[in-house]
Amino acid sequence: MKISVARLIVQFLKQAKVPYLFGLSGHSIFPITDALYAEPDLRFVPVMHELSAAYMTAAYAKGTRTLGVCTASAGAGVTNLLTGIAYAHKESIPVIVLAADVSRRHAGKGASSWHEIPQRGMFEPITKMSVTLENAEQAVDTLRHALNEATTTRKGPVYIGIPRDIQEQEIEAPGSGWLETVRQIVEPDQAILDQAAEELQKASAPIMIAGGGVYWSRAEEELRELAELVSIPFGTSPSHKGLISEDHPLALGVLGFGAFPFANPFCLESDLILAVGVTFSEGLTLGFGDKVIRAGAKIIQVDSDPRELGKIYPAHLPILGDAKAILRGLIERLRKARVQKKNPSRLDKLREEKNSWQKKILAYAYEGQGPINQWHVYRALKDVLSEEEIVVGAGGTAELIRRFVAPSYAYHSGEMRAIGFGLSTSIGLSLAFPSKAVVCVTGDGSFMLESQELATVAALKLPISIIVVRN
Repeated sequence: MKISVARLIVQFLKQAKVPYLFGLSGHSIFPITDALYAEPDLRFVPVMHELSAAYMTAAYAKGTRTLGVCTASAGAGVTNLLTGIAYAHKESIPVIVLAADVSRRHAGKGASSWHEIPQRGMFEPITKMSVTLENAEQAVDTLRHALNEATTTRKGPVYIGIPRDIQEQEIEAPGSGWLETVRQIVEPDQAILDQAAEELQKASAPIMIAGGGVYWSRAEEELRELAELVSIPFGTSPSHKGLISEDHPLALGVLGFGAFPFANPFCLESDLILAVGVTFSEGLTLGFGDKVIRAGAKIIQVDSDPRELGKIYPAHLPILGDAKAILRGLIERLRKARVQKKNPSRLDKLREEKNSWQKKILAYAYEGQGPINQWHVYRALKDVLSEEEIVVGAGGTAELIRRFVAPSYAYHSGEMRAIGFGLSTSIGLSLAFPSKAVVCVTGDGSFMLESQELATVAALKLPISIIVVRN
């Protein structure tokens, strides 16, 4: 049986279990959107601006820890996606861009063409894979390869350019199972795990730093279990605030940029760092120096990407593999060794400093007189939010990180630090978690850049509350 490439894309979305395609339709993408509207199990989410589509896609993918897909029309529609895809690249989020491109018979005219621009080349530096279909027969293998690239090993965005004429061309429909991917899990070196467990037993003041590797491998419970087993304080990279509730007695909150006052000194005083799935970014390290990670620190670094091991700081013990498997291996070894809990006086100090910081935050209750400041906003948020609601920060995200004690995962623009991000991200998260309320805290300038998406919120009838802070 023959089907069009546009119909193949609809099959791809169904089999990859992607319920939403975010984008802004135009004449060069009509075959795909027409095919999509004929499929009752899939929904096209029309946005007011393509950049918002990219942020919504990344938010849906990050929230569900699955694949997100967006589309745009050729030329300016596609270039409007760039900043949002750059964010997905920086944060290692699995997103596929199914972008329209000019018909092959019009390609090669350069600036003389209505919409032609080197789209593939523009996306290449910020994607794991960037290709343009040259003929319809490439579509099946390209989609299969794109799914594998976006969702396995270190995740990230993929770009596929689909010329207008190729969308309508027909190919043989692929057989069942054509999209099956094999997740490659690197088994950790058992001898190195033995050594890491010994180092954790010997250390008197260890600390753990968790990042995206923990999030994407769904290893939060293993991180918590290991921390509680040995009484190890843990912090997170700025991008993953609230990975485990910051109310946990061993939680330091984020480290580096936006840290609570006691967090970075705790890291500097440690004699061993177990870093799990972190890149030691500029935000985490405050400039790659010794403001957070002391010079000569002993680091056990766990990562699924071999390029990250020892890239920023020398790793005393580099461990290649999946965060969940490695943390589980360490827990089993330490339980078997009947490890003792660490340094109770250090934990007493942490508790005192956390209590002092909490009291400072709680002191900012609004009394109904005078102007409202940001301290009042984050104090009120803490009062009304539970672990069930979702909070999104944009614009003044440093204030959300620094002044808000997160009871659960807090979404914000990460190391990209983009504004015009919060409302669009809230829409993607609301679709990912339809039973949960979403609260977006955004700056006035940030809100100005995406206020048009209020129309999208209204059209979809989403339960999103927006707090605009004049900052």
